[in-house]
Order: sequence, then C-alpha cells, then structure tokens
Amino acid sequence: MICTDLEPFSVVERRGFRTLVGFLEPKYKIASRHYFSRTIVPELYEAMRGEMVQSLKAAEGCVINLTTDLWTSNHNAHAYLCLTGHWCERVGETSVQRKAGLLNVGVLDIAHTSNSILCCLKEKMREWEESVGQSVTIGFVVSDNAANMVKALTEYGHIRCVSHMLHLVVIKALEKDRVGTSLLSKARIISGHVHRSSKASNRLHELQTQLNLPQHTLITDVKTRWNYTVYMLQRLVEQRRAVQIMTQESNMGKAPTIIYPNEWGLASDMCLCSIIRSLHAGEESEDESDQFMDGDDDQDVTVGLGQDVAAESRERLSTAARKLAANLSKELKWRFEPIFANSTFLLAALLDPRYKASCFSNNVDVEALKRTLLLRMELCDPVATPARNTEETLATSNTSVLSFLQKKKSASPMRTHLPSGDVEAYLADGDISLTDDPVKYWSDKLQCWPNLTRFALQHLSCPPTSVQSERIFSTAGNVVSPQRANLDPSHVEQLVFIKVNADLKNSVGLFDQ
Repeated sequence: MICTDLEPFSVVERRGFRTLVGFLEPKYKIASRHYFSRTIVPELYEAMRGEMVQSLKAAEGCVINLTTDLWTSNHNAHAYLCLTGHWCERVGETSVQRKAGLLNVGVLDIAHTSNSILCCLKEKMREWEESVGQSVTIGFVVSDNAANMVKALTEYGHIRCVSHMLHLVVIKALEKDRVGTSLLSKARIISGHVHRSSKASNRLHELQTQLNLPQHTLITDVKTRWNYTVYMLQRLVEQRRAVQIMTQESNMGKAPTIIYPNEWGLASDMCLCSIIRSLHAGEESEDESDQFMDGDDDQDVTVGLGQDVAAESRERLSTAARKLAANLSKELKWRFEPIFANSTFLLAALLDPRYKASCFSNNVDVEALKRTLLLRMELCDPVATPARNTEETLATSNTSVLSFLQKKKSASPMRTHLPSGDVEAYLADGDISLTDDPVKYWSDKLQCWPNLTRFALQHLSCPPTSVQSERIFSTAGNVVSPQRANLDPSHVEQLVFIKVNADLKNSVGLFDQ
C-alpha cells in the first residue's frame, strides 16, 4: 500500500490508520514506520529486482534498449538519473513478448557532464550484468536533445527522442511568428486568470449559461507539451463569445488581453488543422517547399492539394496561419532530416512488417539498407549506428521528412532486386494491418527466420521516445514531496522502483502473471 499509493512511511503510525486496522483486527499489532522503511520495503525491492533479473536473462540475444533522463528535485536538491529498459523476452520455444521495466532511478549529485553521465550508466549496467550473471548488450539509448546526453550516449547508438523533436518543431515555429506569440501570451493570461480567480470563474459560468455554451473551464497549457497549447486554444475558440465579453469587462492583469479578429482566425485555423494541410502542401516537392518557406505572405501554400481541398484551404487560411505553416514546415524538415542518415530508424522501419520499405522516400537507398541489414546480421552486431561509409549511405541530404510522413502504404510487397535468404522471403511476405502488433508477427516467424527475427525484435522492442523515463519522474516528484524532503535517496529509489515496475507488471506484462 505504501509503495502503490505513494504513502509516507509514517502512515502506519497515524491515529486514523491504526483505528481502522484495530477495528478490522483488534489483535494485530502494527510495526513501526522504521520496520517498513528498513526491512519490508527493501525486501520488496530485492524481490522485484530478482524478478527483473529473471526476465533480463530471457531477453532475446541478451540485448536491451534504454531510455534515460535527468531530473533534479525542487525539495531535496538531489539530481536523479533514470534508466528504463526495453527488450523482448522468449516465452517457450515459439513465442516472444515485449517487456519494459525501470532499471534505475539513482542519485547523480555531481556535475552533469557527458563523462559523468556515461560513467554512471556504465556502472548501473555493470551492476545489472553481475546480477544477471551474463553480458547484457545495449542496442541503443533514447534521450532528449540535451548536448551532454547526446555526447554521453554516442557510443551506444544514441537516438534523439521523437517526442522532443516534435515539441521543438511547434515551439520554435511559434516563437518565430509575431501574431502567434501575441495570441499565446494573451491566451495564457486569460486562462491563468480564470483558474486563479473564483470571481472570474463564476463569471465565466454565468456567461456560459446565458450564451448556451458548454460548461467547460478554460485550459492552461504546459510549456513542455505542445499539444496542451492546442487544447488551450481549442477551449478558447469554443468559449469565444464568453471570453470576448469577459476581456471587455475587465483587463486581466497588466498585459493586454483583448484578442483581435486576426488572432481569433489564427486560433481557429490551428484548431481545425488547416495549417497541417498547408504543411503537406508546402512539402509536395523540394522546389515547392523552398518557394513556400521563402516566399512572401501571399504565397499560395495549397499547391499540390486536391482542387476542392486546396480551394477550401486558400479560402480559410489567414496570412498569419500561412506564415505559421511555413515555419512549421521548415522546422519539421530541418529537425527530422537526420532520421534519414540514421540506420537505426531506417532498419526499424524496414523490419516493421506494417511498413517495410513502403514508407521510404525515393531518396532512401533501399538496396544499401538491405546490405547493411545483412552485414549487421552476419556480424551479430545489434548496435545500430549512423552509416559511416559509402556502401552504407542510406539517404541523401535533400530527403524530405514530410515525403516520408505522407508516403502511403504500398498496395503490393516490394519485389525489386532482393538479396537471397530470409530478408528476401520477409520482404515478399504478405503485409499486416497497421493496427497489428509487429512483435506478434515476428513471434510467429521465430521458427521460420530465427536470426532475422532476433535482429528485428532488437529494433522493435523500444519506442523512439524517452517519455517513459520522464513519466517516472512524475512518480518521483510525488515521492519527494515538500512533506518528505528529507527522505533518504535510497528509499526514493526503492519506492519508485517498486511503484513503477508494479504498474508496468499489471499493464504491459513485465513479468509473467
């Protein structure tokens, strides 16, 4: 209960809890909080760690992938390094399951240089190897784009978190747009004021009743999550009439909060995804993309769309929306371009039976990618790193990420000059639905293509995002609360380890049920 509900150890000494236990069983004597913190929780920690060791022993090829992140508590001044593991576990002779678990959330109270991060990671993995009793190979490590992280993890085949890249695409595009910046500033002031002021909140409910609007509160955005910015604008657009009246009645703070018609138009365009249509239009070709991003405000951004859709987009998009779409297009192209020079991403896509080579743009050298795949399989090297020689060059510099995103799934399997063996048979095999699990597909092929299956599972066991590690710090933040600022870091690790892995065990089957 203490670990699952993140209760303080002192809960066992509180009068209400003792009264409840005494009512349920008068003869039961509750141990002290020190017994739970020094004996019971450490025993639970070791037991769960033992289960994790058994699962790691069964990892396909003894290969795991990692996600990692750093977090500094505001309450006890300790910094923590989180490591989550992702692997595929053999279950019997003919089945494989995807596994995930928290490996470490330990203190790193030294300068967060690339060398210190790397040394800490190696030390933690060495401890796990000693527990497992065999070598554990790291396939690749996913983290955010912090320079110290990128440098520290280079030797492990570092993968930049796709979620962070998407967030940066939106944030940087908005920062370049004057109208968008002004709109968001006003939106945050209005939403924040309504949240903090009971008078403003009551007035909003009155106007909602009078105007027959949905009884919804305004949403404040979260700066680290771009989608919450969209939610905030959606709610403002929904409550536009009430918000307009409220901002005219009183100025919410010192900054101006009157949202002008062109700003309302931009908010509506963003919520209705018209900007995404413009993004697609602007990436229809490399030449058109350059014109779209470098042109003036009146540039037609609907080139390449169907006539009806293009006409609708031209009619609905404001000048500000077109500029924002151009900024989004430029940021998206620039930040995702490196994907096409990283064989980890490309091999994962090729080995995903939902896509294979159908999702690649024309500039990806599929034949070179297949040669890389065969070479890696032959060398039994699970570490996927960017191509380093001409034979392994997988993409040219002008590859468009939006072409990749827009490329539709092929109707028939690829049958170009295929290499012989398992790879040829796999590429010629029938497609699976986009909603199917690729790990289930490869589990069924374990007896047919054992080596190719092992290599595929090493690439498909981990998502290209470090979100899971960041979510763990949300749990850690609840453990290291203002009321528990003096909690020993070892207890923090034990409590978070038990909590997170118990949740994973129940949700994705970390261990056998």
